[in-house]
Amino acid sequence: MNLKLPKTYTLILALCMVAGPFIWLVLSEDGKRRSDLFLLHLFGHQPFNLAVANLRPEIEEAALLSQFSRIEFACDDQPRAIGSRRCAAEIGSFNGVPARSAELFWDDGQLKAVRIDYRGRWHQVLIEELNTRHGPPRRDSIGSGVVLAWRFDAGMLLVPETLVADEPPALMWVSGQG
Repeated sequence: MNLKLPKTYTLILALCMVAGPFIWLVLSEDGKRRSDLFLLHLFGHQPFNLAVANLRPEIEEAALLSQFSRIEFACDDQPRAIGSRRCAAEIGSFNGVPARSAELFWDDGQLKAVRIDYRGRWHQVLIEELNTRHGPPRRDSIGSGVVLAWRFDAGMLLVPETLVADEPPALMWVSGQG
């Protein structure tokens, strides 16, 4: 009984085992996203995995920031339309989608808003992820654009339906809009 595999078969099998993952990483959207996430993490950009549906205005700053102790938030007090205290940090991802930065806004000890600047290349992936987690959004017209809105008990999550060339892609959670 001959149990030896033919050389061409082993060569093809070895090529598939080596080239298959590389082709997936380079050619598929999921592979590209996972490659981006890995490289961002490798270069020290931490993930910011935030349960947006659980955000409440009464969440204390120290409690929220302690949940993300690996992210270095810089906080400052300065009057703004959205809140008097802002904590900002560079991040690598937001809930599995490559992102750039996170900003948290408080006013009178109440969480007022969260802004996430994400990478525009992953806009559709972000919308699909939000649809999967929170169901279909409501479409609201604001000016000349359309915003997708997910409503929660204590706030609302807003994402532009299409990106505007001059503005950085961002999503916002705003309290009290539910």
